[in-house]
Amino acid sequence: LIAGLILLLVGLVVLASEPIGDFVRGLGIGDEVLAWWPAILVGLSLFFLVPGLIGRQHRRLRAGMVIPGAILAGVGSALLYTSLTDRWNAWTYLWSVLPFSFGLGMYAAGWIADAPAFKWIGAGIAGGGVVAYLVFAIAFGGEAFRLVAAIGILALGLALTIGGLADRLSRKSPAG
Repeated sequence: LIAGLILLLVGLVVLASEPIGDFVRGLGIGDEVLAWWPAILVGLSLFFLVPGLIGRQHRRLRAGMVIPGAILAGVGSALLYTSLTDRWNAWTYLWSVLPFSFGLGMYAAGWIADAPAFKWIGAGIAGGGVVAYLVFAIAFGGEAFRLVAAIGILALGLALTIGGLADRLSRKSPAG
């Protein structure tokens, strides 16, 4: 019931976003202040995260609160960054914050509820979000991302090569 009512409310706000924006601008609130709107999502995340992490409720209830809190914090932070910098094209790779935040929330829920499966699944989903971010940031993020990615790939390749050579050389040396 509550989830349905929240979705109805969000849908109505989205439908009325133009008139709401015009009304707020009519009050004399400038676009510089309106750019901070995603901070509302970050603030809402605290209503889930704080009781979830340090509350006195049952462990499973606290664990369930951390997942939506992590999603709101992650998506709200990414939206706040793009809103303040006006870099909306960054969403070609920032969308990956959603699976990362969800995975982080699941990991934290597994930690709170002492559920190892949640930790494994959450770590996998968060890791997938990081990989998606890196792949899409390299592909769509511009020259700086490609340069950093190339240097990182070269460094990893060099480390693996040196490690492989050291391993081979240590096996071939006489035991003494």
